[in-house]
Amino acid sequence: MGGVGLNCLPGRGVDTVASANESGVSGIGIAAVFAGGILLWSGVKGTAVSGVFRDLISGKDPSKLAQTNPVTTGGLFGGLVGAFNPTKLLSNVTPTGGGVSGTAAQNKALGQRMAAQYGWGSGEQWTALNNIVMGESGWSDTIKNPTSNASGIAQNINGFGPGYQEGNAPQQIAWLLQYIKDRYGDPITAWQFHLAHGWY
Repeated sequence: MGGVGLNCLPGRGVDTVASANESGVSGIGIAAVFAGGILLWSGVKGTAVSGVFRDLISGKDPSKLAQTNPVTTGGLFGGLVGAFNPTKLLSNVTPTGGGVSGTAAQNKALGQRMAAQYGWGSGEQWTALNNIVMGESGWSDTIKNPTSNASGIAQNINGFGPGYQEGNAPQQIAWLLQYIKDRYGDPITAWQFHLAHGWY
């Protein structure tokens, strides 16, 4: 009788998947893992959970389902919290703080996502933008130049202030991207200027 299967005990219902000696994995645990896998699959693939269940039960391949809610740059939870727009964070920022600061690596990742909105999030444009920032601040949102007022990620020559606050990475990156667009048109042109002059 030692086959693997559902073990139904009187008064306890379905209890384990294993031999009749009650050792094994809980049936509820397996069901939870199965349900979690379906939820994850549906979220990643952007398909309806009900459609995945229906196809699995009927023996069909759920990967052929049409996307009902495809994953976008807003992420898996974008529909819950809306698309991330760092400039919306600025409306609640005050001169005494309220910004969002991160590590250099986090600021760099945020910078790349924000640069993508300008078409600069990859390739030569991103490389040029990253070269500028690495040379200026290393993506630090608190750094200050000891010989001038230049501060933050972009090394804004006017230093920190209401529109460019210390520790506010989204605000500083938004300022940087707009500055490059307005003054140079794109990061490659800004980087060429930087190489020739030592500043941008």
